[in-house]
Amino acid sequence: MLYSKLFGRTRHNPPCDADSVNAKFLTQAGFIEKLAAGIYNLLPLGFRVFDKINNIIEEEMNAVEGQRLLMPALHPIDIWKTTGRDKTMDEILYRTHASGDKEFVFGPSHEEAVTPLAAKYINSYKDLPLSVYQIQTKFRDEPRAKSGLLRGREFGMKDMYSFHTSEEDLDEYYERVKQAYLNVYERCNLKAHVIEASGGPFTDKFSHEFSVESEVGEDTIIVCEKCGIAQNLEIAEGKVADPDDKEEKELPMELVEIERGFTVADNAKAHGVPEHKILKSVVYSVEDEGLIAVVIRGDLNVSDVKLENYLKKRLRPADPKVLKEMGLVQGYISPVNMPEGVNISFIGDHSIKNVKNFVTGANEHAKDYKNVNMARDFVVKDFTDLVEVKSGFACAKCEKPLKEMHAVEVGNIFQLGTRYSEAFSLNYTDKDGKSKPCVMGCYGIGNTRLMGTAVEVFHDEKGIIWPTNIAPYHVHIVSLGKDDAVKDGAEKLYTDLQKSGVEVLYDDRDVSPGVKLNDADLIGIPLRLVVSNRTLEKDGVEWKERASDKASDVKLSELSDKVKKFLSK
Repeated sequence: MLYSKLFGRTRHNPPCDADSVNAKFLTQAGFIEKLAAGIYNLLPLGFRVFDKINNIIEEEMNAVEGQRLLMPALHPIDIWKTTGRDKTMDEILYRTHASGDKEFVFGPSHEEAVTPLAAKYINSYKDLPLSVYQIQTKFRDEPRAKSGLLRGREFGMKDMYSFHTSEEDLDEYYERVKQAYLNVYERCNLKAHVIEASGGPFTDKFSHEFSVESEVGEDTIIVCEKCGIAQNLEIAEGKVADPDDKEEKELPMELVEIERGFTVADNAKAHGVPEHKILKSVVYSVEDEGLIAVVIRGDLNVSDVKLENYLKKRLRPADPKVLKEMGLVQGYISPVNMPEGVNISFIGDHSIKNVKNFVTGANEHAKDYKNVNMARDFVVKDFTDLVEVKSGFACAKCEKPLKEMHAVEVGNIFQLGTRYSEAFSLNYTDKDGKSKPCVMGCYGIGNTRLMGTAVEVFHDEKGIIWPTNIAPYHVHIVSLGKDDAVKDGAEKLYTDLQKSGVEVLYDDRDVSPGVKLNDADLIGIPLRLVVSNRTLEKDGVEWKERASDKASDVKLSELSDKVKKFLSK
């Protein structure tokens, strides 16, 4: 491709609203152009990267017997009402009306579309297992569209759906797809952590996320670098270090009047105790059940997801107005001497078991209890692991310190069970002639997000550094000088490399050497070959790999073999 003919050019300055590395460099280098918040044009350079990512994904999905199809992006609202997700996903649905006042939504995902489609073709166990996928555009009304291609309102996704006769068959296929996903990321030169994530409040199964470490990532993951365990912060397990004072003797409980702030830090400072000595009560409103409180050490936080999984109910933080109407004072709520008529069930995190002489609220303003001890002064309904793990906790497997890191989620796989099958009457007849619902799995990769993530990982202060497998071109030829000999030499090199199957971008513009070289760094093609009077005098070119600071001269007679070796790495 001649750069002078390319649609989409570099610009001297990044866009003023670029809030991430990928938004900055992809726009400045001419890969994408913003239309609106979270909505981008893919320009020819960007589409070449996008297309290569999709080719990798397609090859790996085909390798696990996935069959590619394409479903509509526009869905009648009725199929979303069938599953109830017209309400549970209402905040992100784009809605529209067609003639006859029929309501439609633009698909944020395709479970509602693929399940009734599959029901038309699946009749017998002989039709299973089956897996279909598409590479399609999704639409989600993200309230915080940001970070370039990482969080968009219109974005690309590969979504695959599998159908099985049993959970055992799904389990086996699920593991195959998990490996296929790792193959995709490896081929894009990205190291993805496989993260156990919550399957939601209605299943004991975990889903799995694939996350790439990046400072711009919105997810926090917990990793043990020794044994390789990686978990989502929301469900991560780790050993909480016991306090040094766990062997102290129990002291008599004492009611004290004290003016203090409402935070744990304020409370600990006012009483002159470490934060782990504060018995914290976090109150929630549980779906169909009223209020429940978790008691936990003051220096730790409650994982809402763990609590939701434990209760198998949806929950939200208790409404302060409701607590006030019950006569409770926020910042002073505790399981000790709860006022009569107040119905709150208390659950304990394991962390409180080895602490003596807690400080906690007395359920009255400006009054606390000192020297509060479990069993003697209060009881809880049950104990379970509800703590949100953080750096410094010990790995539950090897007891080495855990590491907390920011990451971008680049894929997710999930066992759906029979939820959608039952909603759309997707049944099959088994060997005994009985009708049973299909067991389903779903598997998603954000391909535009993967493109943005690659830039977040592979860049320097000059621009992008594309991995070879997904680079828009393999080689960037730059001609320096206006002599006919330079022009002829660059054009011959361009033609010869193309004939040998190498993808080449040739900067043939009549601009200064500095502009050409800076643009080459910004665009980030893996190999730059410079043709100039100096190099031609030596019957060669200047060889510069984008990922290296070093440049060297290579003879034209040796160039073809060296390029082939470079591209085969």
